[in-house]
Amino acid sequence: MKHSLAIVVSWVAFAAVAEAQSPFDGLYYPTGSAGWDCRTLGADMGALGVLDGFLEGVENRCAMTNPVNVRDLPAVLYDLECSGEGTTYAERVMLMRSDQGIYVIRDGYVAEWSRCP
Repeated sequence: MKHSLAIVVSWVAFAAVAEAQSPFDGLYYPTGSAGWDCRTLGADMGALGVLDGFLEGVENRCAMTNPVNVRDLPAVLYDLECSGEGTTYAERVMLMRSDQGIYVIRDGYVAEWSRCP
């Protein structure tokens, strides 16, 4: 019985860590933009990021949940629970690999983020 419980606890812990990781983890800056600082995360002109299950923007942070792989594309669709500038909101985002980094695809908007050096 103890052995079965240990296996279940280990599996749950592994699943929680796996869900927090993303194939897009890293620091980025908007493609074609000059003057962005890849050392400072979340500040004006600072790095943008996908880290440990969070999408980090300028003065906002979103928990990424319910990942769904997009068939035949190097992309994953996520639900976001966001907070920033004194407000909270929910939305969806699709992240997709690009030659430079990733595409961040939202309802009516696509941005390309280049990977920080």
